[in-house]
Amino acid sequence: MVHNCVLIGFGGIAQSWLREIKQHSEWKLVGIIDVDTELLGNIETMPQLAGMDLATDTSIDNFIALNQKPDLAIICTPIYTHHVLVKETMDHGINVICEKNMASNIYEGRQMVQCAMDHPKLGTAVGTNYRYQPHNWTAKKYMQNDPSIGQLAYIRWASAGNWGEKRTGWRRWIQDIYIEDMAVHHLDLMRYITGLDIVQVKADMFIPRYSQWQGSSTVFLNLGLAAPEDYNHRHNWVWAQYYGDWQARGPGFNDVMFYGEKGQAKFSNFGLELKIYKDTEGSKFDEDGFIMADAGPIEGYDEKHTSQGHILEEMHRCIESGGEEQPLTNFKEAFKSFAVSQGAIESSRAGKNVWVPDYWKEMPI
Repeated sequence: MVHNCVLIGFGGIAQSWLREIKQHSEWKLVGIIDVDTELLGNIETMPQLAGMDLATDTSIDNFIALNQKPDLAIICTPIYTHHVLVKETMDHGINVICEKNMASNIYEGRQMVQCAMDHPKLGTAVGTNYRYQPHNWTAKKYMQNDPSIGQLAYIRWASAGNWGEKRTGWRRWIQDIYIEDMAVHHLDLMRYITGLDIVQVKADMFIPRYSQWQGSSTVFLNLGLAAPEDYNHRHNWVWAQYYGDWQARGPGFNDVMFYGEKGQAKFSNFGLELKIYKDTEGSKFDEDGFIMADAGPIEGYDEKHTSQGHILEEMHRCIESGGEEQPLTNFKEAFKSFAVSQGAIESSRAGKNVWVPDYWKEMPI
């Protein structure tokens, strides 16, 4: 069955959602909502919207008053607007996908989880779509199925690039831009790939001394990951060292390494490069690999949708099930990745370790 959707906010990230909607035969875009009236006045001239019969308005309330209620709203607005727009949308009985980061602070994030609990038959999802890129799914499939590197011990994750000398668009106003806008993808991936929660964070966030940006662009994190039954058993934790940067000089990179008792795994273009130890010390090893084809379809879906398209497929199935089959990035689940970003901010400012489960200890998630 084809379901109707609207985009709330029509900036850069909305364009990628638009492409995915066009490629999914069971979704139809019926409207665009944005506070920029000049943008709305030029909708008919935009080539990417050619041939589409779209209604427009400046708020979901006005849109509903004048048009048929859509099945889904995709919120593509700045982070600090998310919690209000989510509530306004769900109060109309509309399923919602919200771009990341989930919210601007822990209190807004909790309000969004409460909205999901108040509307159990509606689907919710956060746009941490990196989960559903083939190489990340491949890593999850390998790491959670008796991996040949054995019991995972620690992770080293480093990702850096240069966004230039000026910050542009709505991101100019984000105080801790990297942790809020990019690192949350990587933190979510650590949880997704390992099946563990991030329970402890120690952070330092700053701008390099040569940068003229305002707010932090660079993140150093030490993390502890654990299953719920091992939250208080540090010897069973997996440790992670994370570096992320948007003010690095030189060529950008993304290096990810997993270290286990029997070997190590590294992200590569084809999936994972493996070194399997031939002795206890690991002084000798065999090289191997785990390729994307070995992982099978993402989350077992036969459909070929990836990234945001996979989230749309999950939401379609959720609606068809009356809310029973929630997307895997639903608000309750996504809150645990969002909470790490908030813990990192608290840790950096206070100069202390932060116990992340405290953020959700009184919440039914």
